[in-house]
Amino acid sequence: MITSAERSAIATMLAVGAVLLSFLAGAGAASAHLRSGTVAVDYAASVFSSRTPAYAAQIYQSDRALYLALRAGHSVEVLGYLGEPMFRLDAAGLWVNAASPTSVVAGLVPKAQRVAGSTPHWRLQRGRHSVIWRDARSQGLAPGVDRGTWSVPMIVDGNRAQLGGLLRRYPTPALWPWLAVLGCFGASGAVLLMGRRRLAAAAIWLAVAAAGASVIVAVVFALDAYASPGTWIAGFDEIFFIAIGIGVLLRGPPRWHLPAAIGLGLLAAAVGISKGQIFFHPLVLAVVPGSVVRLLAIVAIGAGFAAAALGGVIYAETAMSPHSQGSIIDALIQSEP
Repeated sequence: MITSAERSAIATMLAVGAVLLSFLAGAGAASAHLRSGTVAVDYAASVFSSRTPAYAAQIYQSDRALYLALRAGHSVEVLGYLGEPMFRLDAAGLWVNAASPTSVVAGLVPKAQRVAGSTPHWRLQRGRHSVIWRDARSQGLAPGVDRGTWSVPMIVDGNRAQLGGLLRRYPTPALWPWLAVLGCFGASGAVLLMGRRRLAAAAIWLAVAAAGASVIVAVVFALDAYASPGTWIAGFDEIFFIAIGIGVLLRGPPRWHLPAAIGLGLLAAAVGISKGQIFFHPLVLAVVPGSVVRLLAIVAIGAGFAAAALGGVIYAETAMSPHSQGSIIDALIQSEP
């Protein structure tokens, strides 16, 4: 026969699981639909002449897409891979050549709307004086080449010109230091389990540390100049659910404290794992140095899983007994038997 305390404990764990699943689903959907997945890259990219009398140009570090904005009184025509007119910016707006194979590949013209033919077939988008497109000519370097230039041919105010810049490829970062730090969290958790002392306090403190690290990770990516709306939404989701967990620890009923620590640990670990690219690519797209972001992510992962493991052990041993459910203050100041 299941007691009321057992039913309460089971309901608590199911609620924590539901929150975790909704968090993961929301963050995953944002990443899939809003280009928020890129957090680290191999290349540093730049434009030689980002501001000229005729235009302003930029290359995005996240996917090396190109941005071109026209200045008043000028016209710029960009040529495609075959030398054909691709698009033109002038006083009327953005003209896209629907007969250009490059326009289709670059995503400026849907495949279904492509026009076959050797002469330009212009389609005007009135009032548009800037454009973003992905161009294969700025995407990468040949194998074994770590530094080189990229260029895209243009016609600026009737004169031939080049939009160009520099690409530099950096070596893959070493993985072993971060695995060592992660191993330290695992070893610490094992020592605490063997010592059988203050497991509840350790689980709560580890969960808080993991949550704090994951919040900082979310913020430093959201504040980066190349963050997309998807990055902002994913970061908001992460911080929102972590705030709920912290609120439960501080204000929730005593029976929710250990489940909240478990849930916070899993949430923080999920945030850290979602940024896993930073351990395999040298340039991290955040407002702080990559080594700092990697350390914070490892803390979120290691401390998060350690909190969940310790909390799970103590919860399994004591949560079913109503006599063992003290307050969060008791968990922090009392020793486990």
